[in-house]
Amino acid sequence: MAKCLSIELSQSLVRVAEMEASGKKSRMRTCFYFPVPQGAVEDGLIRDTQTVGELLKKELVRRKIRTKNVVFVVASSRIASREVTLPFVKEKSIQNIIQANAADYFPIDVSKYVLSYNIIGIHTIEEDKTKQYQLHVYAAPKSISAAYQEMASVAGLNVAKIGYAGDSIYQAVKEEYASGIHVIAKIEERFTLLSIIRDGKLALQRNLNHGMDSAVEAVRMYPVFGNNLDFEGAMEVLGSRSCIRQHLDMDPMECEPEDTDDFVREARRDVTESLRYLTGNISRIMDYYVSRNQGAEFASISICGLGAGIRGLDRLLSNELGQHTEVITELRGISTSRDLGNFSMYLSLVGSVTSRVNLMEKVSRKKKEEKDSLRGAWLIFVLGSLSAVILAGSSVGIRMIQEKEQDYLRQRITEEEPIRVIYQAYKNAMLQYTKMELMYVYTNTPNEGLVDFIEEMEEKMPSNIVVEDFNSTGSQVSFSMRVTSKAEAANTLIQLRTFDSLLDVTTTGISEGEDGTISMSVICSYQMPSLLESAG
Repeated sequence: MAKCLSIELSQSLVRVAEMEASGKKSRMRTCFYFPVPQGAVEDGLIRDTQTVGELLKKELVRRKIRTKNVVFVVASSRIASREVTLPFVKEKSIQNIIQANAADYFPIDVSKYVLSYNIIGIHTIEEDKTKQYQLHVYAAPKSISAAYQEMASVAGLNVAKIGYAGDSIYQAVKEEYASGIHVIAKIEERFTLLSIIRDGKLALQRNLNHGMDSAVEAVRMYPVFGNNLDFEGAMEVLGSRSCIRQHLDMDPMECEPEDTDDFVREARRDVTESLRYLTGNISRIMDYYVSRNQGAEFASISICGLGAGIRGLDRLLSNELGQHTEVITELRGISTSRDLGNFSMYLSLVGSVTSRVNLMEKVSRKKKEEKDSLRGAWLIFVLGSLSAVILAGSSVGIRMIQEKEQDYLRQRITEEEPIRVIYQAYKNAMLQYTKMELMYVYTNTPNEGLVDFIEEMEEKMPSNIVVEDFNSTGSQVSFSMRVTSKAEAANTLIQLRTFDSLLDVTTTGISEGEDGTISMSVICSYQMPSLLESAG
């Protein structure tokens, strides 16, 4: 029977189980936990690999555990998951397909993530009777993989794989919950992983940002539970004393048998109130599933993880969720020693052994690949030597063919030499033509549009206008004219501004004669000719 260590790290604790697997059955030989310094582990990522590795090594030596192979179980909000449907291909091709389409599954830089998957079902499409895989695909930052391998190296362990807590729980309970709809809540210090399993298949999994940390802080606030409690001490109080009331919305003055005095009653009320968000979010996810699956009824609600060791939490959840809630104490196919204590606290460690999810970076898997490569090294050498002999014999013939082809190409170049001369002469003629066109374009001046301007005046100006003087330069024309009234003068300016041959029109002054006629001077700028139009 193969033995391995299964280890899960949270913000405050490291949980270790020594597992022994044989076929589909597993046995938990021993399990324990120990605290880690604050800040050493954050959201599943090991920040201080040296300290945690040394602590783990010390604990293993103290407990005389010599097993070196380890499977890590990670629960982190940094790990993304998505349900994916793929064509029914060979299983060995699934990972390559996921890698190729990863950018479609996750809005992340997939080059910085390790991808893995678990097959949760095979469906048949009724229309064409084709099969499809239904997968859960996971993406974990490579930094998580690197940190766990570094920590394992300090502890003197060999990393077999890195699993995901959500999948490990599913692997542990899927045989137990082969029929019906079941809810499993893994309640930890700062999060709760909620899984809904339907007929042995993982139907829904959500990560809630509420755990036991608020209850721990509430316990530490009240001296009636103890003075100067740390996290581990507060958890012991929650596990040994009834710090949680039966309902959230009880009358503040209502007493329970555990309320020995007013101070205890107030403290228990605040500890219970700290769990409102946790119970509310579990209820919300359950309601969401029922709304998406009409007629769904939950067969059971179970809790595991740190929360399973809290006295009275299962009773509170039963009352708030309206359905009996129980702690997982045993599973089919998993045997344990009687003195192991809180089995449910280590549930995710049990399923990691059989889980196929591996979030370990591929670089670390090269040892196995190198070992496999060495096995075929001699075969490759022999085949390579044989190929070299064959290539050497054929290279002479190939060279003769290439030399013949080269002679043919040289002959073709000589025959086509007159074409090169003609083409060069064509290029020179085109270059000269382009230069001449440009020279002609730049000889154009705006004054070349004078004829167009005069023709427009004859066409658009009233016949009673008298032009008294007229002067044209290279860029503009100026003239004085006399009209019968101011209205006529305004109309004349408006008409001038419609001329296609003019860019702008201004008047330098208007004067009225004794006979009532209007004299005015006008300056008009020619429209610059377009180079393309001139070239045409």
